[in-house]
Amino acid sequence: MMTTRRPKLTEPLETVTAFFATFLLLTLAAGMVFALTGSGSFGGFGHHPICATQPNTGYGGEGWTSHLGLTHRPGTAITMNGTLQACALRAGIGQRVLYTLLSLPSDLVWVAVLILLWRVIRAARQTGPFTVQVAVAMRRLGWLIIGGTAAAAAIQEIALDQLLNTMLTPATGYGDAFFSVLQALLPVPVLAGAALLSFARIIRLGAAMDDEIKATV
Repeated sequence: MMTTRRPKLTEPLETVTAFFATFLLLTLAAGMVFALTGSGSFGGFGHHPICATQPNTGYGGEGWTSHLGLTHRPGTAITMNGTLQACALRAGIGQRVLYTLLSLPSDLVWVAVLILLWRVIRAARQTGPFTVQVAVAMRRLGWLIIGGTAAAAAIQEIALDQLLNTMLTPATGYGDAFFSVLQALLPVPVLAGAALLSFARIIRLGAAMDDEIKATV
């Protein structure tokens, strides 16, 4: 007798989630090894200088080329476009903490996304794909993608602004947290979060209708 094997409903999401989780763990382990051996830094802490680039600003024009001794031939024009980068050669603890905050919030959001994805997969395995448990896990994931992305972008922009203020004078505001949040949210996180919230409502409604049908039978 031949038996039909039930396909995994959570593929390829399960494979992709496992791949990124493994990649993240290996990256963290490698960073810690390099930091302990003195050949690199981990989270901004190490023996190497830290650098930050001024956001949303570009410097350019024909006047900047004169500093390099460049001239243009007749009938041509040259311009130079670039950004300002400041580096702390002997960074203090406060500067390294701010440098860590340039990437740590978004990394934490990714970790949380992987955890909630796994909860969606586990709920689908245990209770089925069209259940309230899956809808709740999917709803939490959707709000995490939207809210976590916005919070991480705001924290990273504020940390970058404060870090540049420790290396440049006069101290001023170099970034725009509101613009950074919009730039981080649009378009993928907002679309992905909204899609998850919508599918969560659809699944919850379907589960309620299924319960009503079972109650009437």
